Amino acid sequence: MGAASWHQWGYRTFYIALALMIVGYRLLPLGPAQGPFVGPDLLLALTFAWLLRQPAVVPIGSIVIVFLTADFLLQRPPGLWTVLVLLVTEWLRSRRVATTEYNFLVEWAWVTGAIFVVIVGERIALWLLVAPQSSLGLSLMHGLTTAAIYPIIVLVSNYGLGLRKLSPIDAEQA
Repeated sequence: MGAASWHQWGYRTFYIALALMIVGYRLLPLGPAQGPFVGPDLLLALTFAWLLRQPAVVPIGSIVIVFLTADFLLQRPPGLWTVLVLLVTEWLRSRRVATTEYNFLVEWAWVTGAIFVVIVGERIALWLLVAPQSSLGLSLMHGLTTAAIYPIIVLVSNYGLGLRKLSPIDAEQA
């Protein structure tokens, strides 16, 4: 294996480790469940940020394993959130060459739209299944906080972890 392969496998392993830490943290009883503030979905923001930086380090299998595990551990409808996230991540992955040409604000707008597509898709599916769901306000607040935390995750990934965005030439070759 070349240096690039070791680089990708290192980030893949680190992505799964970070995902498990995020899910583990969400399982801890650390105070009031909701309160007036709804926290962001760090796992979703991390996945989108890393996918748009270097798509090869977040393969489909990792996304399925991480989000399906989170569905079961966080007692969400098994597979619903996973399928929605998988559809949106693959849509973003198919546009990876275009995202390398735009500045960060355009990327952030795409990710914000993707976050709300996942949230609205889940609400529609739960509504069609007549399943209980949180209030619309809480869901929208969840989406807003996730979109708000996205730039911080990109900064930490870029400058703290060295996960740089691919150039347009590298994105076409990937």
